[in-house]
Amino acid sequence: MPETSNGGSWLEEALMRWFWLGRPAATSVSERARRRVWVHLLPVLFLLYILAYIDRSNIAIAKFGMNRSPADGGLGFDERILGFGSGVFFWGYWILEIPSTLSVERRGARWVFLRILILWGICAVLMGFMGMPFLESMFGWLPRIPELAGWPTLNSLTKHWNGLGTNAESQFYFLRFMLGFFEGGFFPTVVMYLSTWFNAEHRAKAMASFMAAMPLSNVFGTTISQAISDHIRWGGLPGWRWIFILEGAAPILAGIGVLFCLPDRPRSVTWLPAEEKDWLLKQLEAEARSRTLPGRQAWHVHLGLVALLTLVYFCQNVVSYGMSTFMPSIVKSQLGGTEQKAAWITSGFFVIAFIAMQFNGWHSDRRQERIWHVAIPLIGLGSGLALVSYYQYSPLIGTLALFLLMGSSLYTIMPAFWPIPTIFLGSTAAASAIGFINMIGNLGGSVGPVIVGDAAKNNDFATGLWRIAIFPFIGAATILLVGYAQRRRGANDQGTLQSNE
Repeated sequence: MPETSNGGSWLEEALMRWFWLGRPAATSVSERARRRVWVHLLPVLFLLYILAYIDRSNIAIAKFGMNRSPADGGLGFDERILGFGSGVFFWGYWILEIPSTLSVERRGARWVFLRILILWGICAVLMGFMGMPFLESMFGWLPRIPELAGWPTLNSLTKHWNGLGTNAESQFYFLRFMLGFFEGGFFPTVVMYLSTWFNAEHRAKAMASFMAAMPLSNVFGTTISQAISDHIRWGGLPGWRWIFILEGAAPILAGIGVLFCLPDRPRSVTWLPAEEKDWLLKQLEAEARSRTLPGRQAWHVHLGLVALLTLVYFCQNVVSYGMSTFMPSIVKSQLGGTEQKAAWITSGFFVIAFIAMQFNGWHSDRRQERIWHVAIPLIGLGSGLALVSYYQYSPLIGTLALFLLMGSSLYTIMPAFWPIPTIFLGSTAAASAIGFINMIGNLGGSVGPVIVGDAAKNNDFATGLWRIAIFPFIGAATILLVGYAQRRRGANDQGTLQSNE
């Protein structure tokens, strides 16, 4: 491909102009290097994150088929089973977070991505065969475990283990757990990978761009899943099974493609001109040296603030996964109509969420303020949940609250939230703190679907939304406490400085 005077291809230059439309052209070596790395890496990671979110949330559409009786091609699952199974995903999710970050250092990010994508894809595909002879033969050889008297929780697990060869519900729980187990290493691997390409000054912005995939995955995933459910009946299998099979095959293919699309480290690439590569390597090496200075590795010194941020993220995930798992069903119960209508309206809801997320990130960067840009959306989210629940029999008011308050608040905190650890941790410990916050905070995703699903087993979504409405308010109060602690810390540092003078 022909090169420009800046050393890059014409395609690179065109993409950089498009992504930074309305901004001055990059003139400095640092800005050119940052934009070129962004163009080569972020679109690929963005696509992978969309695939991840689709495979964890496509149950929202597949559930319409799974709810049907076995005679009608379903599994006879009620909302309680579906909510619990959605939450089981996060029981496995956190286990491989830290081992995956260590694997990046030893084996390189490409091979870690390959393993993660292929294994989670296989689990997603297998969900399309729940309750069928194929899975019965796959799990039928497993040895049975005897139950123990006086251990009800352990015996419940034993019952599901022994039922893997015959029971679709047990297969559902097991495959959701394993899906989370294998996918759990993806996010921290991305965090580590970005730390090898972006210095601390630009890492949070790269993370925010990457995480914009969250609402868009629901937009694309809902539409694609509904289309598969409506139109594909290959091999005599109902459409809901093909949702899992086809959308599970996508990360398997993407895992192979990653080997050709993502380089492990800056030193090995040929698409960075020598001047830009030298600048980037020097920046990253200087940051690596700073990590070895006394006190620079000890982000646990600020464990109290990290714990508060983890609580905020936990509360956010209780609501976001409690909502996204049942969003088409909530829309259908609120407005009536067909499953197809509910899917299209749900897609519109997440379009609003995406636009609001981008606006809040832009405004937060412009004002250089983070705390209130997290607190206000959380307050709006809690208020929206309460209003939708209270006005369940007033479709107009409930729908307005659903779209204007909840849609504009559901994912809005993300661009303002993730830069916060860098404020009090500085440039060196933020990546590990982000990994910790994500690892523990994501356990909120095991709570929200269970709360909403338990209430919705009698088609009562309003009660479930009312029960999770308290979590955004807890998150808002907690982030304001983080802001107060941050101001106190700044005042103490200033007082120390003045006393030394």
